[in-house]
Amino acid sequence: MTATLRILVGLSIAVATLCLAAAFIASSWYAALVMLGIGLLWLSVLRHGNSRVADWGLFFFVIAAVWGGLQELAWGWLLTAVVAGLAGWDLTHFLTHLQATPERLREEELVRRHLLRLAGVAGGGWLLAGLTLLATIQLNLIGALLLAGSGIVALTAAVRSLRRRNL
Repeated sequence: MTATLRILVGLSIAVATLCLAAAFIASSWYAALVMLGIGLLWLSVLRHGNSRVADWGLFFFVIAAVWGGLQELAWGWLLTAVVAGLAGWDLTHFLTHLQATPERLREEELVRRHLLRLAGVAGGGWLLAGLTLLATIQLNLIGALLLAGSGIVALTAAVRSLRRRNL
């Protein structure tokens, strides 16, 4: 089962890297090559099982996507790169956690449930972020504060619910 997870981690990082490169190739070949280099570095260190590299890889991918957004590059590529990078980051940490556990009871069931949750979160997050980028809503300060507060409350409730469920 860990071999399947390794393949999924590699695919997630590859998709994120190619999407970033595709977004940046319109503005600069050099920036696209830098994105490819970051992705290849993340993939190369993946073999050694160092999960801290995933943290830095995701950090650079998000910074690159924000930079691309400021340059008004194609948001679809940037959004897909961030979601795929986040999935690769999550799977890297899940794989590290799974390998550190000495006794793996029902490993296949655990992996299947995690992948289903990740697919739901990644797909839903991509869809919601895409809708957000397409929509234009005018809010005053009070409306923005109420919306942000309700979002924080909902996110906190969702995290608590997931923690109670146990991994």
